[in-house]
Amino acid sequence: MPPDADPSPSMPPLGGLRALVAGVEALSAARRDGVLCVVVGSSGSTYRKPGALILLDAAGVRVGALSGGCLEAELEARARDVLANGSAQAARFDTSGDEDRVFGSGTGCGGSVEVLLLPLPAGAAPLRRALRAADAQDLEVALDLVAAGPRLGSGEARVADERHRFDERGGVAGDDDAFAADRHVRIAPAPRVLLLGAGPETRPLLALTRLLGWRVELAEHRERWLRFAAGSGVDAEHREGPDALAGVVAATRFDAALVMNHNLDLDARCLRALAATAVPYVGLLGPAKRRDELLGEIADVRDALQPRLHAPIGLRLGGEGAEAIALAVVAELQQEFARATRA
Repeated sequence: MPPDADPSPSMPPLGGLRALVAGVEALSAARRDGVLCVVVGSSGSTYRKPGALILLDAAGVRVGALSGGCLEAELEARARDVLANGSAQAARFDTSGDEDRVFGSGTGCGGSVEVLLLPLPAGAAPLRRALRAADAQDLEVALDLVAAGPRLGSGEARVADERHRFDERGGVAGDDDAFAADRHVRIAPAPRVLLLGAGPETRPLLALTRLLGWRVELAEHRERWLRFAAGSGVDAEHREGPDALAGVVAATRFDAALVMNHNLDLDARCLRALAATAVPYVGLLGPAKRRDELLGEIADVRDALQPRLHAPIGLRLGGEGAEAIALAVVAELQQEFARATRA
């Protein structure tokens, strides 16, 4: 039986791309201009790779980071210029030479990164609309950008069939406004995880996933076990039980499903339902002996599930308790999502 849980824990902070979109919306609501920095190229060892986004305003960095803290002062100075002049800028940060160690950032990272600093005006801003649309529809943003010449900073953001064209000042550009994009980056939507069952590891797991900006939905029909997830920032709850799982998966894209009911019968029913889906990653909590017992119970559908099954779930990091389990699970998922992005 689950122990008593705190009925009103504080909400974990939100991170990742979702935090950036929330920051963009907050600037818009306050009628304040911002600057969206887009990493458009990198070489060698760098903290951020192409497609990374950083949001700044007059006070400095609001969301995101370009480095471990050593390059942000220069980035903020350039962003203030963009805010003052209203026009985009390009910047290159090089930490690959001996000069940087003595006279520059001193990071010793040994790489270089190219950044476009794009204005986000408080009024009509196509980039803001594109980010909002992508977040609302759970879709990728494809950016085509001009990185040199008089049209530097102009471009187009595509979200499915929507096209959001913008000029070098961040305003609306017409369809006949010609530009020759020379940088192309893609911004993937936040990973989506379906958590099947709640337990002691649920709250630390959700705290970590919110920090990473993932979307997590919880399927749990047992009222007492739901208390483990109270106030933890889950994006949606499904309380209909395992028989409704097929409909839940059919309605939403999920990158991973984690079977964590702490109950053999419920886990078997969830695994059987997941075998008939296309969810690419299925994780199962518990030791190998328990896994083998469950696979024996669903022998008729095991072959459809096994290539996607990760059991026992979690990297072998060591440690004990709910927090260590949550860390191991999230670490394995992060590794898997990064591998899928590179593929």
